[in-house]
Amino acid sequence: MNRLPYSGLNILLLIIILIAVNLIASYLPLRWDVTEENLYTVSEGTQKIVENLESKVTLKYYFSKSNQDIPPQIKSYAQQIEDLLSEYANLSDGNIDLQIFDPKPDTEEEEWANKYGINAVNLPSGEGIYFGLALIQLDQEVTIPFFDPRREEFLEYDISQALLKVNTTKPLKIGVMSSLPVTGSQAPAFPPNPQAQSEPWVLISELEKNFEVENLPSTTTEIADDITLLLVIHPKDWSERTLYAIDQYVLRGGRAVFLVDPNSRVDLEAVRYGGQMRNLQSNLGNLLDTWGIDYKPSQVIGDFQYATSVNTGAGGLIRYPLWLSMTAEALDSEHPITNQLESLLFIEAGSFAKKENSNIEFTPVLTSSPNSAVLESTMLRFSSPDQIIRDLKPDQETKTIAALVRGSFASAFPNGQPPQEAQTTEGTPALEEEPLKYSHLSEAKEPSTILLIADSDFAYDSFSVQKMNFLGQTLVQPTNDNLNLVINSVEFLSGNDALMSIRSRGRFSRPFLRVLALQQQAQLEYQQEEALIQKRLEEVEQKLNSLQDQQPEATSGKLVLSEEQQQEIKNFREEVRTTKKQLREVRKVLRQDIEALGNRLMVINMLLIPTLVGIAGIVSYIRRNRRSTKR
Repeated sequence: MNRLPYSGLNILLLIIILIAVNLIASYLPLRWDVTEENLYTVSEGTQKIVENLESKVTLKYYFSKSNQDIPPQIKSYAQQIEDLLSEYANLSDGNIDLQIFDPKPDTEEEEWANKYGINAVNLPSGEGIYFGLALIQLDQEVTIPFFDPRREEFLEYDISQALLKVNTTKPLKIGVMSSLPVTGSQAPAFPPNPQAQSEPWVLISELEKNFEVENLPSTTTEIADDITLLLVIHPKDWSERTLYAIDQYVLRGGRAVFLVDPNSRVDLEAVRYGGQMRNLQSNLGNLLDTWGIDYKPSQVIGDFQYATSVNTGAGGLIRYPLWLSMTAEALDSEHPITNQLESLLFIEAGSFAKKENSNIEFTPVLTSSPNSAVLESTMLRFSSPDQIIRDLKPDQETKTIAALVRGSFASAFPNGQPPQEAQTTEGTPALEEEPLKYSHLSEAKEPSTILLIADSDFAYDSFSVQKMNFLGQTLVQPTNDNLNLVINSVEFLSGNDALMSIRSRGRFSRPFLRVLALQQQAQLEYQQEEALIQKRLEEVEQKLNSLQDQQPEATSGKLVLSEEQQQEIKNFREEVRTTKKQLREVRKVLRQDIEALGNRLMVINMLLIPTLVGIAGIVSYIRRNRRSTKR
């Protein structure tokens, strides 16, 4: 009992020390990220981007913090973003000025948010919230209109990409090379109409919104270094000199996106119009083979899991495995290029593989399912769709349709530029040799990065968008994520090395996986019940229409419902009420399961864990007393 005052004094001193340590620590420039995935530690790539800022950048973060209807998970995510932006400012040595705003209705902050392109997003309650970022450097402005929680893993990538854009004074230049009229050149269109100037593909129009697009002819013999990225679409039958230009551009560190095709449907239309059968395959000569990539341009992939329903005319509607309707399961969910893509349509695509003993980094971003097989493209000329389906035998192996490749490539032309091709027309003088501006490289001095996609048709308008005429204006509506795949690839590869090194950071939130599983199970049951209701609704409507056709009109001109129709409607309404009651029961059981799980977790956190800690303390206390007694 005599020690009791001293124990109380010790506790008081301990509390004072803890408070003092926290106050002192708040003023010390010390940081320690103890999260499992280093969520609050920016990557080296971001640090390089921040260090290379040419002038001061202002970050204006708009979030409707005072809105009481914002879900808790959004508030938590908003705080994580604010903390990460503060980390950017701390790293910048004064070059980043972070300003935080709460744009309330009818305020100057709301007006400025709208001017920057940050518009309110409506919640289910009808309330609008602002949740975006404006980056300003001199006269340059870049905006993230809304921080989508679904891109939480790529939060740092999105912010760093915007920071890199606002620090770039000159638009990046994209060089486009193709055997098809992608930029609207005078060539057979699809459907073929050589008398008219074909329009640019929608893909090119979308790229022109953010980049300077330069059309490079397929006879190009040298590609300048001011081309930030090279986009090659269906390189068919190109000369050795053109391939040499591509080879040297990549070896000098240039980045490229290659869309090769084992069987181009767009090219096939031009062949049909001309009435002359010709090669429909595209390839890069010996480039891919030399760079350590295996690609067979004569083989197409069939996949029964991703087969697309197509109308074959007399054969009716069939699931055609050579037209691939690919879902998110086929995509790399951890890569910025493919993370947010959900559906893709590929038309008779090929595949790539890393060659044995190759030192390249080969990262598949789009793969087939094991329920797939390969087929020679020549079979498409002589076999019916039904026959092709019968001939396909899945080999239980996945195939890579798109891959990101990085490495120090060797040149496919070790002896330098190939000689000029001989002239085929008599009396035509040989073209005058133009000296090359860049020295020949037998091997890349630094690693280069390219993206390979084994299809080119998927980027064409007919397979990626729907065009509608509205009051004389052509409206374009995407039908899938085909164009997003190419645009994401161009944006990713056109960034500097620092940006390309930033990948997924993990999630700030830690969801209860068991709760999510319960919700998914209930949603599946709900969808099944909903499908049954819809089916029953269609059956009853058909029956009602049939009964109505048999009912003569009344003298007033209005339709008269027979007793049979009235009873049918009454029965249907009763069935709808019963089914809706069943759906409510499904949701009720779901809530009960989730609440029961939550109660168990609460009991564990509030009773079990403290009890275990208390028991451990009592045991430790008893042991210490026994030791003291023995002494």
